[in-house]
Amino acid sequence: AEFMCRTASHLGAVGYREMCLPIPKMKQKRAPYTNDPYVYVSQRESNGIPAFLLNYVEGEQADKVMRDNPKLAPVVMRGIGGGLGRMHSASVGLDKEKAASHGLRWYETDGGCCDVEDQVQDKVLNKIMADPDARNHEFVAFYKRELDDLKKEMQLAKDGSLALGVTHGDPFADNILCHPESGELSAFIDIEDVCVGPLLFDLACCAIGCVFKESDEEDDGHLGNIHPQVVDFTLLQALLDGYCADRKLPTLEAEHFVAYMRLTLLCNCCWRFVKFNIVEKDNDVPDQAKNSYRELMQRIEYLRESEIESKIQ
Repeated sequence: AEFMCRTASHLGAVGYREMCLPIPKMKQKRAPYTNDPYVYVSQRESNGIPAFLLNYVEGEQADKVMRDNPKLAPVVMRGIGGGLGRMHSASVGLDKEKAASHGLRWYETDGGCCDVEDQVQDKVLNKIMADPDARNHEFVAFYKRELDDLKKEMQLAKDGSLALGVTHGDPFADNILCHPESGELSAFIDIEDVCVGPLLFDLACCAIGCVFKESDEEDDGHLGNIHPQVVDFTLLQALLDGYCADRKLPTLEAEHFVAYMRLTLLCNCCWRFVKFNIVEKDNDVPDQAKNSYRELMQRIEYLRESEIESKIQ
């Protein structure tokens, strides 16, 4: 929790304010990670859960604003893209050494970015295969196939090909506030997954959490009849227009954007499968929750369609 707070606070230190930021508390002795005379997290809560204060921001969740006023949706998405682009521009260029010197959370060792490193290190796969029911589930073959691609794509972050910086880690529309009257961005909230990681991961994660819609007959021709959810290209265009106005997308990131959409979907898809089919399987979980992973699995399969990938590119 301390790493998480320090990472979010770093954005404030470099001038980024469009996020719900932690408030430091003074402490007599030096903080454990740097020489700063303060920490953020209190360990004195009666339930043992670390606690910290955040500054106050106004607004409504972006997904609600877009549902209530669909005409504002492109404005909302353009604002989200711009806010994410400014966040990334403010922190781009961080590496593991620089992150450590500031006491920041690093995605490979400290979590964040949807815990993608647990996928890379096969921790999630091992958990699935250790469960006698899950190991024979139809999901496993699909997961293993997609996991191979995830590892290949994440290698681009590990070998220095992709830009690194502070990422929100979970920039879905329900983790973003905007002003309901205008649709303009207010702030990113919920800093649980914030860390230093690949910026492309963050942008792709935002896309998969904000631009899908229920399909109809007019969507992508015959594909709208096959896939229950499809990309709303008006919203995707608005997101990318807003983002690229503040941070131009490097060629390599543009080329791998769809692959990272699938990658981030897999992280969230697998989380649902593990939580409701392994972790909570003895808690009388309803079938709707057990099968909730299928929604995201279908999105991945949709993004495998060559014409869709070409259209997004």
